[in-house]
This record gives sequence, structure tokens and C-alpha cells, in this order.
Amino acid sequence: MCALEWSSESPSVGFSVPVCFATRSGGTTIDRDAKGGNPFATALIELSASADVGILDFPERLRALTHEVSVGHQSPEWVGASPSADWRLPHPWVSEKVRRVALVLVVSDYRYSTDDLGGAAWDELRVAAMLARNGFSVTQGVGPDRVAILQAIEEFAERSRDADYAIIYCTGHGVEKGGMVYLLPGDYPMPEGVGAAELAKSAVGVGMLADACSARTLNLVFFAGCRSI
Repeated sequence: MCALEWSSESPSVGFSVPVCFATRSGGTTIDRDAKGGNPFATALIELSASADVGILDFPERLRALTHEVSVGHQSPEWVGASPSADWRLPHPWVSEKVRRVALVLVVSDYRYSTDDLGGAAWDELRVAAMLARNGFSVTQGVGPDRVAILQAIEEFAERSRDADYAIIYCTGHGVEKGGMVYLLPGDYPMPEGVGAAELAKSAVGVGMLADACSARTLNLVFFAGCRSI
């Protein structure tokens, strides 16, 4: 497998911070692996326990481990700006003066679809716990509807401005259209389809997540949903 490189291609245009997608453009993700959730979340949690993983090798190790856990189904892609080379996922022994905030935004239940995501619900719990172990103040349990999601993103944007580290982990049904990736909220009108107009009106663009991260030292977005076209 080739080494992972930072991509500046679509859909990274306009991303002000690094965004890591759980799969490449057009790809789907697995809701439940052997540990009950998305292989991407499983790999992220495992790597978070490795104090020796810096940002220079973190992208490739996350990609390779996700690829292995998903049995070749998922191959993460990092796009957008590159973080500083001296970064590593903070551990509890980092100075308490360093302020770390995280938003775990998960949609697992859908009003207009029977295709709910039990694995995503499990990932909300275990990813939030992982971030808390690493010294983050975590916001989770956001309502699945679009209004609640937008409010949570707005509130997190305020929190991140005063923080040193800001991370968002987001998952749910995802769609890619015209080079843009969207999260489908729990109240997304599935019968209306996923045309550009419907997505702009009723979905949540991943760019909104990136724009909500403005911490001083590190900003990262992890999107674990599909990128189906």
C-alpha cells in the first residue's frame, strides 16, 4: 500500500483545517466491525493509546490500521491544511493549562428511514471516552435533527476560540455531491433524494465542521460517514 499524502484536491477546497475522512471519495463505511463500530473509530481509538504517534506518521498509521480492520473496505483520506509537525494526540499528563475541547457529533437514528446505525451509536460512547481520557472536555449527546446539530456546531465554534486543541468527530449517513461531503441529519427528508438543492437545504456540510474549529494549536475534524455519490 502506498504512503498517504496530504491531498489538496476536492473536496478539500475551502477547508481551513485538516479533515480526515474514513473512506475515499465515492466509498462507503462499515457500521459494525468485530468491536461493534466503524473500523475507522476502532483504529483511531487504538492509535490514541500510542504516545509515540506524532502527526508525521499518524495519517499513514490511521489509514493502514483502518484498511486492515475493515478488511480492505475503507481507506481514509486526509484533506485540507496540514497541522504542525510537532503535534501528537494529547495525553492526560500534558499541562492542565492546555485547554482541549471536543465535539462528538453522531446521528444514528433517522426519522424517514429504517436504516439506523447502531454501530455509530456505540462509536459515540467509545470515541467520547477516548477523547476524555486524553484530556478533552467533550460535548456529546446532540439531538439528531438539523437545527440541533447546527446549534451544537455554533456553540462549539465559540468554545474552540478559547481553546488550544479542538477536535470534532462526526458520523452518520454521509453523501458526496459536486465535490462536497454532507452529513444527513436525522430529520433529512430521504424521499426527496440527495440532489444538490436538497442537500444544501436539509443536510450539514463538512465544511461547517471545519469552520467551527479555531483553536490556537491544533484543529482536526474526523468524518466517519460514507462518501457515496
